[in-house]
Amino acid sequence: LPQLLDAAVEKTDEASALRSTIIKTGQSWLRNRQENLLSGLKLKRLLADELKLEKIKAFDLLDALSRSGSLAIESSELHVIVAVTHCFEKDIIGTIIQDNINPIQKLESSTLLFASAIHGVDARDLIKDESELSRLEGQNPLLLKDSVRIEEEDELTRLASC
Repeated sequence: LPQLLDAAVEKTDEASALRSTIIKTGQSWLRNRQENLLSGLKLKRLLADELKLEKIKAFDLLDALSRSGSLAIESSELHVIVAVTHCFEKDIIGTIIQDNINPIQKLESSTLLFASAIHGVDARDLIKDESELSRLEGQNPLLLKDSVRIEEEDELTRLASC
């Protein structure tokens, strides 16, 4: 997934304003646990050793429930967090006033870029409203180029080089 997203960013982000971001968790976590239905929630701080132990317990439970992977787990979900940072040369006021760049438009374009790459569809297909499509085409024409036009341009480039 990271290589796919990096390739998409390199292909369409002219300003190279997007940077990968690493998210690191803290050393201690807070856990809310209810021992049974009649008791209240108990808050406990878990340190590194306790976190490792809880992780082992969770995987043991998952292993037992799935019979070491032989049973499928229906209706399960996996959540993945992808973090990127928008880098601008100046602070927010300088970017808006001096450079005349709207950071919200950059965020819209990058969100569309990532959705397109993750879902494996053209960015154009993610936008249903034609007026929004034409507005976004003005902001990022590389991202919203029609795939038919891209193939035609690639063919013309290939023929011209022969």
